[in-house]
Amino acid sequence: MLPKILIFLLPAFLAAEDVTQRQLKPVKGVPHSRLNLYQPSTTDTFRCLDGSQTILYSQLNDDYCDCKDGSDEPGTSACGNAFFYCSNVGHKGNFIPTNRVNDKLCDCCDGSDEYDSGVDCPNICDELGRAARIEHEKVANIARKGYQKRQELAKEGQALRDSKLKDVEPLRQERALLEPDRVKFEGEKKVAEDAERKLQDEHRNQWESVKNEKKKLRAAEWFDELDLDKNGKIDKEELRQNIFLDDDNDGFVSEDEVKAYHTVDEADLEHFQSLMYDRLKTAKRTHLDDIRHKEEEEKERAKALENAPDDDDLLAEEDRHDAEGSEDIAHPDEDDEKMPDYPPEVQQLTEKAREARRLFDEVNTKVQDLDAKIREAEDFANSDYGEDSAWAALKDKCFDRNVQQYTYQFCPFGQNTQKDTGAYSGTSLGSFKEWSGPEGNKYSKMHFGDGQQCWNGPKRSTDITIECGEENELVEVTEPAKCEYLFTFRTPLACADPDKEVVHEEL
Repeated sequence: MLPKILIFLLPAFLAAEDVTQRQLKPVKGVPHSRLNLYQPSTTDTFRCLDGSQTILYSQLNDDYCDCKDGSDEPGTSACGNAFFYCSNVGHKGNFIPTNRVNDKLCDCCDGSDEYDSGVDCPNICDELGRAARIEHEKVANIARKGYQKRQELAKEGQALRDSKLKDVEPLRQERALLEPDRVKFEGEKKVAEDAERKLQDEHRNQWESVKNEKKKLRAAEWFDELDLDKNGKIDKEELRQNIFLDDDNDGFVSEDEVKAYHTVDEADLEHFQSLMYDRLKTAKRTHLDDIRHKEEEEKERAKALENAPDDDDLLAEEDRHDAEGSEDIAHPDEDDEKMPDYPPEVQQLTEKAREARRLFDEVNTKVQDLDAKIREAEDFANSDYGEDSAWAALKDKCFDRNVQQYTYQFCPFGQNTQKDTGAYSGTSLGSFKEWSGPEGNKYSKMHFGDGQQCWNGPKRSTDITIECGEENELVEVTEPAKCEYLFTFRTPLACADPDKEVVHEEL
């Protein structure tokens, strides 16, 4: 006994078998694959394909639109929302809107759309079919060669992926072995540097103390020389006697020139040491340097003149300046202002700290290099290089195209740029963000974003359209909108196996 479910479905199976076994009646404008939908029912009726109503079978293609979806008039122009099928034997069948049927224009290559217009349309399907097949074979050959290269690149990409992932664990183990030494040397470096810094600070503080004492003595000596009336204070008139304060070089020290250094009526030693000494010392140095500079210029001019003055005259001029300078204290001893070398015990600690830094830097550099390699391998493992990893073969590679005065550069998984042809650097057009192809064809597009900001506009971005080609080549660059670029890149990586592609003849 048959199961109940089979008994229930048996009439439907028999009906389907009856439809397939009997000869299907042709209907104008309907492809063979849909003829079963247009066969007369047992009641000689036709049900609209949208199921909205049932009409007499004789109303099919009667040049009157009965069905809302236009399905009753596939072979006439009665319905504006219907389609006529051109069988185009010898070429490729296709649909056209039914409003083009019998409009005296030949739309189907077999002329079947003008069956009742009185226009004689030549059948050119064989000719178009031959041209289409030649073009199809040409494209297929390119795809075939590209697909073969893609398989090679896939092997290269997978090998690269396997190599990087294989190296991760040994790299981690090597890093783990180095980490104790890194921690040890870092601790020793800190101890040595702390000891070095402590003795250096002590040496520097002692020198600062000695230097300050010497500075006080020099300031006191100079204060005593400037205090002409020996009353323990320096007034502005006493300070005016020093020609090195003659800033405008008019041979006279004015009250205004003195005010720049003497801000009180009378300056005692403490005020002089804290607020006047350093500024006056600098002014005097500048004055003496100017004198020496002028003397050198005078000597150079004297040598160039025919009637140069005698050497005795030059010596007399030098003596005059020397005498003028000797009225004031000479330059402070420069050696007093330079910190003496560190003592041997400090130098020994410095050498020890230097060696500790060298040991730590050496092992730390190795650890950092290992960390970079581990990150690179992990990033590679987490990146999308296609289902077969073929795109990994183009990582770190770039492709250029010259357009007028610019060179555009496309770097898969990197950054796109625009630069003046021959220039070293350029403008960023965005960094790789994601594969942006439609569902089912994800790897047909790339999106690059966050490029250099446009003036008074958005950040630059690039969309990459990827097409099949025998070679990797950037073939087109456009800017359809301000700061939004469109590249077309041909590559074997976009080639599928043409011998496995399914061609759909009917829509």
